[in-house]
Amino acid sequence: MEDRIKYFFNKLYRKNHTMYVVSYILTGVVLLALLAVIIGVSIASYNEEGKSSLEIFGEIFVNTIASLVGILLAYFLYRFLFLVSHRNEDKNKVSYANADMWKQYHNNYRQQFCIHDNRVFTVYCEPMFCNAKNLNVAVDDYPDEFFELDSFIKTQFFNVIEAHAMSESTNSITVRLKEVVKPDDAHVVIRTMRSTYLSHMLTNRALDYELKPGITIRSLFENTDRLIPPQRSRMSNHLGVNALVFLKQGENKQAWLLLPERGSNATVAKNKVTASIATRVKMKDYTQHLTTRQITEGCIREAIKKSVRLSEVPKMEIEFLGLSRDIYEGGKPTLFYAVYLDMTKDHYKRQREKYEYNTSLEQAAKHAEVLKGLIPKEEESIDEVKTIHVVDWSTVTMGEPYTTDFDPEPDYYDPAYDKALLEFTAEGVTEHKAFEQNLIANFWFLQNCKPKAEKD
Repeated sequence: MEDRIKYFFNKLYRKNHTMYVVSYILTGVVLLALLAVIIGVSIASYNEEGKSSLEIFGEIFVNTIASLVGILLAYFLYRFLFLVSHRNEDKNKVSYANADMWKQYHNNYRQQFCIHDNRVFTVYCEPMFCNAKNLNVAVDDYPDEFFELDSFIKTQFFNVIEAHAMSESTNSITVRLKEVVKPDDAHVVIRTMRSTYLSHMLTNRALDYELKPGITIRSLFENTDRLIPPQRSRMSNHLGVNALVFLKQGENKQAWLLLPERGSNATVAKNKVTASIATRVKMKDYTQHLTTRQITEGCIREAIKKSVRLSEVPKMEIEFLGLSRDIYEGGKPTLFYAVYLDMTKDHYKRQREKYEYNTSLEQAAKHAEVLKGLIPKEEESIDEVKTIHVVDWSTVTMGEPYTTDFDPEPDYYDPAYDKALLEFTAEGVTEHKAFEQNLIANFWFLQNCKPKAEKD
């Protein structure tokens, strides 16, 4: 019964954006009509009792104020329910709780490690390969092959898409991981094809959304204690790119870490800090063949401009760490990097202010052109960043509650650890922030997969 009640309320507050606009308009019309009826009925009844105009006016005034107070209370209740639904959307779509991962995957993919102190980070991922041995990595791309959604998911389209009612989303072609081939210890081949962002929203990013009580995409297609191999997976599995971007201080090229914090309308990681770059592999022309150079020199360079807000990208060093599959999102693959900018913290701040000022002018000019009808309105960007923390890398750790014990096979996973926030110092202030799990995976790769020549 409890599950059915939770399911009812989850569904109750899932609306699309058009319905929200319509509901606001209809609510306003109904409230105005109700107010008019109250005033009209009050005047009619007071006149029948032979009261003076002043008495009638006073009583109508009191009743009107009382009605407005009631309306305001109803509105605030509506907004409260809306915000609760908005805040819980990510949890309803995909479980990012390590306690849930422990239950299903029995420690198969659990990675534990420490950074800077003895507090243990825990993340669930499947490292497909690490670049610690300076591997020769090649991309074997098949741009004419497209991922086909499972027929059952197609029939559930309108049900599943409700999971993203509070998120800005769009559709576009994406690069999908087909398989990873290791011909020998020195070489790795990443085979890719095409999918769509909509397919991603309907599979990986709605994995734990209840279609019916107890029925989810995960329970149907990823219900064992091991992930389905990429070549047989029914998930969209588009290829992501995560990178930790560092600023230098003197000879220390890893002094400051840039941690973006997303807004409340992101498709995932709402109001959470992410890796400096957390995006997908993007191409200007998806009919062309993808190369490793396009990922490093194209995708990462462009992402730096947008993610960390720089008009001009300075000299930088890109360090490829490896490839992993995200357990939380059913095997979504991610390429991990560390990027070192030849830029100090003060220089970065000046350049970011310049970028944000120029961007605001460009957006104002575009908005004016849209209003004049001279250019069409652009689609809203997804996963927008609301702020960027310039973090002292040496202070990054896991806040309380945390554990200092490495237990390879615990009897259970304490759910209290899932409430821990990332702790760091930015601008001299200690912050505690919710985080995206792929950020922790990026930390693991930085700790364990740096090419040998670069290890401390």
